Amino acid sequence: MNENKTLSRTIYLNLEINKESAGKIIKEICDINEEDDKKESELKEYTRTPIKLIMNSYGGVCYDGLAICAAIDSSKTPVHTYVYGYAMSMGLLISSFGKKRCAHELATFMYHSVSSWAEGKVETMREDVNEALRLRDLYTKHLLQRTKIPKERIEEVQNYKQDWFITAEEALELGIIDEII
Repeated sequence: MNENKTLSRTIYLNLEINKESAGKIIKEICDINEEDDKKESELKEYTRTPIKLIMNSYGGVCYDGLAICAAIDSSKTPVHTYVYGYAMSMGLLISSFGKKRCAHELATFMYHSVSSWAEGKVETMREDVNEALRLRDLYTKHLLQRTKIPKERIEEVQNYKQDWFITAEEALELGIIDEII
C-alpha cells in the first residue's frame, strides 16, 4: 500500500460475481481496513468513514458471492451498499450484508433458488445436488436473518422454480433495504 495515497472508499460491483470480481472487492475492503487500522493506532480520535459498495449485478457464483459477504461482514470499517440498477441472485444477498442498505427507486432485486451444476455419474450428481442444497440453505438462512422476507415466500419461490422480481418499494417493505435514495 502506498503510504502517501488515500484509498478510494467507493467500490463498484457491476460485473458478474466470479473469482476475479470477488477477489478485487475483497482486496479493496481489506486494504481500506488496513489503512483504517493504521490511522486508528496513530490518531486517538479517528473515525472510520464507511465504504460505499455501488451495485449493479446480475449475480454469479455462490462461493464467490459468499466470500464478498464474509468480507463485508468481517470488515471493521462499515460497508454501505447502494443498488442503482439491479441486485439479482447472489447480488441480492451481497446487498443485504451492508451496514446501511440503499437503493434507487428504479432499482430491481431478484431472488431465485440456487442453480445446480450436477452432471455425470449418479453418485457425483448426488454429491453436487447435496452441495447445491447446502448453499441454498446457507443463502436462505442469511437472507432471512437480514430481512423481513417471510420464510414461506422463499419456500414458495423455491418450490415453483421461479424468479421473484422485487421493486425498490417492495425491498423497503421487506427490509432488504433501509432507504430509497
